[in-house]
Amino acid sequence: MAEADTPADEEPPEEDTDAADLLAVADLVDEVRVLDERPRYHLSSCSWLAGRPALGLPVQEARQLQFTPCAVCRPDATLVSRHRVAQREVSDD
Repeated sequence: MAEADTPADEEPPEEDTDAADLLAVADLVDEVRVLDERPRYHLSSCSWLAGRPALGLPVQEARQLQFTPCAVCRPDATLVSRHRVAQREVSDD
């Protein structure tokens, strides 16, 4: 579902994270953003968050608190991809 399809007061859908990415996310400490009384976590750049007061948490803590990833900004896929690129750069040095 595209962000334009989600009304401003409606929760965005949950990102469908594959099992390998889910295991990787469980160990990451990158910051994600959450809103009180809302079940999703987001990247700080998420368009759905615009103008909403959000709190920062490490993604592993957000997961432990049972927040789930937003399908609009796809934090799991983005963070895991960044992590894998950083690991390749380190191993290439």
